[in-house]
Amino acid sequence: MSRTRLADTAIAALATAVVSWPLTTLFTPNNWIRPTMLMVAVVAAAGLLGRWLTTSKTGVLLVQLVALVVGAGWIYGRGHLWYGLPGVDTVLAFNNLLVDARETIQNYAAPAPTNRGIILGVGLAMGLTAMLVDHLAVMRRSPALAGLPLLTAFLISASNSGSSLHPIYFVIAAGVWLIMVGRQGIASVRRWSTTAPLQSRGRGTSDRDGTMGFASLGRTLGVAALAAAVVLPVVTPHLPTRYLVDGLGRATDSTGFSDGQIGLNSTLDLTRSLEDRSQSPVLSYTTTAASPTPLRVGVLTTYRGGEWRPDRSDSELSRRPRVALPDDISGDVPRKRYRISVDDSRLQAPQLAAPYPLVAGEVDDASWGVDPLTQVLRTNRSVTSYRMDYVALDPPRALLEQPTTDRLSDSQRFDALRVDRESAPTVESLVRQVVPEGATRIEAAMAIQEHFRSSAYTYSLQLAGPVRDETGREVPMDPITHFLTTRQGYCVQFATAMVMMARAAGIPARMAIGFLPGTLDKGTYTVRAADAHAWPELYFEGAGWLRFEPTPASRSGQAPPYSLEEVQTPETQSTATEAPTGSATSAPRRDNGANDPGASDRATTSGSADTGVLSAWWSSGRLTLLGWVLLGLVAGVVGTVAVPVGARLRRRRRLREAPDDAQRVEVEWQAMVERIGDLGVVAPRGSTPRQVGRFYQREAYLEGAEVASLKRVVDTVEQSRYARPGTTLVDIREDAERVVHAVSGVRRRRDRVRALLWPQDGLVEWRERRAAVTEPVQRAWDSVRSRLDRS
Repeated sequence: MSRTRLADTAIAALATAVVSWPLTTLFTPNNWIRPTMLMVAVVAAAGLLGRWLTTSKTGVLLVQLVALVVGAGWIYGRGHLWYGLPGVDTVLAFNNLLVDARETIQNYAAPAPTNRGIILGVGLAMGLTAMLVDHLAVMRRSPALAGLPLLTAFLISASNSGSSLHPIYFVIAAGVWLIMVGRQGIASVRRWSTTAPLQSRGRGTSDRDGTMGFASLGRTLGVAALAAAVVLPVVTPHLPTRYLVDGLGRATDSTGFSDGQIGLNSTLDLTRSLEDRSQSPVLSYTTTAASPTPLRVGVLTTYRGGEWRPDRSDSELSRRPRVALPDDISGDVPRKRYRISVDDSRLQAPQLAAPYPLVAGEVDDASWGVDPLTQVLRTNRSVTSYRMDYVALDPPRALLEQPTTDRLSDSQRFDALRVDRESAPTVESLVRQVVPEGATRIEAAMAIQEHFRSSAYTYSLQLAGPVRDETGREVPMDPITHFLTTRQGYCVQFATAMVMMARAAGIPARMAIGFLPGTLDKGTYTVRAADAHAWPELYFEGAGWLRFEPTPASRSGQAPPYSLEEVQTPETQSTATEAPTGSATSAPRRDNGANDPGASDRATTSGSADTGVLSAWWSSGRLTLLGWVLLGLVAGVVGTVAVPVGARLRRRRRLREAPDDAQRVEVEWQAMVERIGDLGVVAPRGSTPRQVGRFYQREAYLEGAEVASLKRVVDTVEQSRYARPGTTLVDIREDAERVVHAVSGVRRRRDRVRALLWPQDGLVEWRERRAAVTEPVQRAWDSVRSRLDRS
């Protein structure tokens, strides 16, 4: 038994198990614990077996390594074994799982969701740690040196938890390590020899080998060192945090940055204040919508212990690049379709930001997918550009007048209606105050939203301090109750409170995270890290999950139209508005002018009003101004249509003057390019027709028949330039018109109006006409002046 060193082996395995305990702060749920402890036990058992078979340190280490590989295959690789042993298929499966684990670590703040890759990675890491600790502490009898792998495992947890660990984690880990060191130290001292006689230390005790004094001193020093390690960090200044593993260590109150990329944390802590918001750009995009909506990155349903946590791992989302409108949205709901084209995205994989709900999408050079339940987008690697089509819903009020009862499936009902237990009394009490009795679902949602957007609440990145009673003592409160009491917070607190109140009122609700639409500059929206935002989504039968906005307008802007009260003008106000007009037009006509000294003059004037309006304007000083205004309006209308008419006349003249079909095709091509340029889509100078075509297809999102028309135009232009003389060319006017119309459809209204009223062809035409009139006059005047000078 002494050869296998059972006690030392057990203590070494216990030390490894204890240092893995802080990993519970990094991952949730903790379903990785059981397989990890089994891996540690396999390594410990292999050490016992190896020491029973051989005394070679290398031989024992090889036995443990084989046991680690085979044990990992049996524990984590079932279904990928070759006759019960790990093989090539096992290696490939493990590689895929570890890639998923790496992506999860890089893109989640602690605690990150536990998936199969995380379970495998933790098990292998702790298995290797157990093997090193066993080899150093048991085989080489160097327990102090064995503290290095233990310390490494402990620091991985301590430096990536996003906050300080509780001292109990360190105390227990260090305590077990001291036990291991103490046991080996006593065994070593007992092997010392001495020539001095040893005396008994007292009645009932003996110190036959002189180890008790050393042991007592060692225990004292060990306890003192452990106490100092716990106390000193409290009184010494802290250096800036540095994370060993990028991703998990990011604080949960903002976005995380890595190598110029940004990851939006999907774990939200309601107890944290926010620091100054970063102005680093996250992405840029253009959209066909006049008023873009927030860009959603994730959806959270689980709230526990003051935190919103991911419901499942990104790696477990189905890879479905085909996007379709959610099934729970009725086809009768009015909607408008828009497109968003994202450029220069700096979001880390697997995150993508897009509006909701989506109907189509395209991601460049990446494998991507969508969660069928939440429409959360994910990609296997970071991408810089992608395009998504989405719809803006305008559900009628009648559809949203639903009872406050659950209409979800059984699988969704529990989380979407679960109210936080700690804050439930406060939340339910406030619901009774805010929501009218018997309110429908939309009425309850609107009342809750209006309550939070009122002046009673204050938007602030800094949370209010603790609440104290009359005696000055701090009143313990959960984060939601604290917010509802202090009424101060930022979007996370506002959205969380509305989610819980909606659930308490019987409305399924969940949390969405993402970014506000950003700022517009020269047709491009720029989203920055400071635009990170959270908002609630409430469920309505037939309309699906609808966005609400409880955060005050100073931060979030306008709430969705369907969540606001309709402003209706009373009938009395309508009648009163119409009364003055009616009374003026129906005033009784005077039969004579006995009581009106100017009646005869007005009668004369009114008698000729219908036939002499202009003369009346000129004869009355008061009406002269109206005449000038009307003349100005007429001149403005003429000036407005003059430029578009000039552009059309110029194109027609150039077509008439074209000597052959090739030249006419060239005129139509140049006209199309200039009209599209008027819309703000200008191809790079020097581009060939084919390059221009690709540029239009990409910038204007052309598809289907539009692409076919553009291709026919480009092919015809190339034939007109490079084919043999006399080649028959097709008429491209209809195709060119279809392309221009398609490009116009994706541009902003301002661009379309400018292109319609101020085309460059029209300006050139009128400049040329002006030059045609002024140049002869100028030549004649110059001729007259020269004659006068000679005379």
